[in-house]
Amino acid sequence: MKTDHQPGPGLIGITILIILATIAIAGCVDSTQEQQSQVTPAGNVQTEHPTAGTTITTRVATVPATQKTAQPTPAPVSSTGVIRVDPISDKNTGDTFTLTGTTSLPAGTNIIWQILPDTGTPPTGINGDSMMSVGGNYQVTKGDGTSNRISLVVDLGRLVPGKYVAIVGTMKGDGTSGIVFEIGRDYGYTYFTLK
Repeated sequence: MKTDHQPGPGLIGITILIILATIAIAGCVDSTQEQQSQVTPAGNVQTEHPTAGTTITTRVATVPATQKTAQPTPAPVSSTGVIRVDPISDKNTGDTFTLTGTTSLPAGTNIIWQILPDTGTPPTGINGDSMMSVGGNYQVTKGDGTSNRISLVVDLGRLVPGKYVAIVGTMKGDGTSGIVFEIGRDYGYTYFTLK
């Protein structure tokens, strides 16, 4: 005679214990991986689940906020405020652009300009010996009200990538002995990157 065996309460209890043990072990493995990450635990919170009969510890982690470093916006810089060169956005090798600015100097004033590699110190004049620069002379044009304009076309064709400074200033001398290609006491400058 054949007897059918039905699982009894003991077998069901053992199966449930095995399942709970498997879940608990899986939870321990996950928490070990959590501890190895670079997250700093800030505290532990324990929660009891009366139906499951176990206590679960949940880790509360605080992740440090990503520090954002502010990139300085190239601002017009000036030695005396008489000439202000407008900010120049990043440029690419070979670009041609219009260098602009404002000044309280009268229209027709002779000015000299140069774009040269940034040395890390504020410029005080042009560098006639620089092989990696472009420059020239121009005149202040009439603007609106008390502010006149500086506007000249610049060709960056021969410059290599790097950080540059654009300087614009009055020509040194009074014009009686000819034009001297040096910056006078009034000048302004700004920086830009050539890619």
